[in-house]
Amino acid sequence: MQAFQTSFSKHPFELGCATSSFQIEGAADSDGKVPSIWDSFCQQPGRIKDASDGRTACEHVLRYREDVALMAELGFRHYRFSISWPRVMDAQNRPNAAGLDFYKRLLDELAQHDITPNATLFHWDLPDHLPGGWLNRDTAYRFADYAQLIAKELGDRLPRVATLNEPWCSAYLGYDRAVFAPGGRNRSDALVAAHHLMLAHGLAIKAWRAVNPSTSLGIVLNPELCDAASASPEDEAAARMAEIERNDCFFSPLVGRDWPAPLLQQIKGAEAIRQPGDLGICAQPLDFIGLNYYTRSIATAPKTAEDAERGYTFVPPIGQAYPLTDIGWEIYPEGLSRVVERLKSQWSLPPIWITENGVADNTGLSEGSCDDRMRCDYLRSHLAQVQQLRQQGHDIRGYYVWSLLDNFEWAHGYTQRFGIVHVDYATQRRVPKASALLLQSLMRTASATN
Repeated sequence: MQAFQTSFSKHPFELGCATSSFQIEGAADSDGKVPSIWDSFCQQPGRIKDASDGRTACEHVLRYREDVALMAELGFRHYRFSISWPRVMDAQNRPNAAGLDFYKRLLDELAQHDITPNATLFHWDLPDHLPGGWLNRDTAYRFADYAQLIAKELGDRLPRVATLNEPWCSAYLGYDRAVFAPGGRNRSDALVAAHHLMLAHGLAIKAWRAVNPSTSLGIVLNPELCDAASASPEDEAAARMAEIERNDCFFSPLVGRDWPAPLLQQIKGAEAIRQPGDLGICAQPLDFIGLNYYTRSIATAPKTAEDAERGYTFVPPIGQAYPLTDIGWEIYPEGLSRVVERLKSQWSLPPIWITENGVADNTGLSEGSCDDRMRCDYLRSHLAQVQQLRQQGHDIRGYYVWSLLDNFEWAHGYTQRFGIVHVDYATQRRVPKASALLLQSLMRTASATN
């Protein structure tokens, strides 16, 4: 591809890398960290594909200096990471100084290498001691306490902060599909959790701005691009229902708009759970929105009684016209443009960052190097989509590759590798892959031409 341009608009474009706390940090019991729901979930037989956990992961808490130096060597000047709520607050909701000190040291190291931090407050590792988790309205208020703590302790060093990462995963994979922690299987519960997550978002924005109003604040969502398996009215309705669940459920509250009726009908006791004034809390002014995109989905009319509650059934890509990744996801780069255009046609959005985009390419090391060609092709094609969107006038200000490191991939354990840097989990040796060198070259070229 041609040199990636960073100056289609008056705003400088960020090409960065991303990680999350539970997936890389390890040090599960160090310095007063308390268990998260993922620590507990990993201990339940059959939950994680390879029966692994995040107790060690990439040992980032021990190796953060090495990892930051590696980022700098590769040319990254922007790093998106998440803060571990269970690491910085104890079971009595009090600050944990040792945990906060880790992030202060990390920020020191990033500053020393001229790397701008982009923090996320919640990337799924909910403290396990909170009664009821996201089914309990009180958790939203405890999240606001946590946000206020980080604003006080770290806020002057965090220019951009997202409240939540992909609340759809926490709500629906965690409480409806039993794929993610805490492993629930109740459709109505998932909608309760979704509402409390968005309430938490709004409360956290208010709490942060009361302490540090100059911070750029937003949220990271993973919008659905769902195509119908056929032109039948039933399949078209199913595809729309999937998008309502993924998109309307989270974007509508951001603008003070209620959920569509088909979604409201799926939550029991909605009036008691969704209290007057909640939408006003959710609809705090945002400085940015992060969009995570990997692939699209295909839907048909529900095929099981359980799916009938949801209103759709997902099916594999038809005919496999597009290649599949090692995790089985379709490589569909034009979906990135389609989803941005569709969202902007439905909602008035603030400036956009593509906060995650990447691919499971499990290519291993060969003679000390990793030629991950699938990932290289994937990144080229998706960066081309970003470039096209920016040329068309869409206000997209950054792109963050997922992920810097191979890491703990949630229910897949360590069976899937999304990193541009290979990690040998036995030795913790880091080796940049061909994809890392590709991005290094793009950033060098962009720097030289801007």
